[in-house]
Amino acid sequence: MTLATEASTPTRKRDWFRKLFTFWTLIALVSALAIGVFADVGEDVAEHSTTAFDNAARAWFISHRNPVVYKIAEVITWVGSPLVMVIVAIGAGAWFYRRRGRSKAGVMIAAPAIGSLISTSVKYLYARARPAGATLLKMTTYSFPSGHAATSAAVMVTLCYVLARENIISWTTAIILGGTVPLLVGLSRLYLDVHWTTDVVGGWTVGLFVAAMSAALYEYLPRSAPPAVRADSAS
Repeated sequence: MTLATEASTPTRKRDWFRKLFTFWTLIALVSALAIGVFADVGEDVAEHSTTAFDNAARAWFISHRNPVVYKIAEVITWVGSPLVMVIVAIGAGAWFYRRRGRSKAGVMIAAPAIGSLISTSVKYLYARARPAGATLLKMTTYSFPSGHAATSAAVMVTLCYVLARENIISWTTAIILGGTVPLLVGLSRLYLDVHWTTDVVGGWTVGLFVAAMSAALYEYLPRSAPPAVRADSAS
């Protein structure tokens, strides 16, 4: 084996791994993970085998309540509400439409719509009652999965993925921001005693799946610049 051949071997290996671990591979893995976890949790919820775990987790959150943290949880749960997430998605879509192209705007706007549609449909399928805290707050909708967790994960993970792919933020920032917001929103729902822990886990998986599908749509659609950008470049 010549020195040139030996030198080219690591390069060929790097190229092979680069081709293998593409963004499509990441999307497929995340989708499979989300579906697998949701199927497992959903089956346990349907069989009522999560009751002991959910009651224990609920008791822990209630025992660690204090007025200040409760108020903070209320603010976080409002920020992560489907209404606010829709506004965030529309705002991001409008920005992308003006600066980065029509396709990216469509990806952002589709995320909360699909996330809300799936979570609402599954709620009626399971028809699970909420914990007692939701009754005190006069919440009458079903519990599984959490719509707040689903929509916040769908919107924030999609937004951070597109921002990172467009080199607007780093991947480190995208992972931290895209993970922290849905995490805090989900925990706030538990702290306020309006969802069971498995509701929140189910919501996160729904949102993650929607975000993966949104990322797939982003990768599939042409990345054309908006007309104004093309005109400026041509002149």
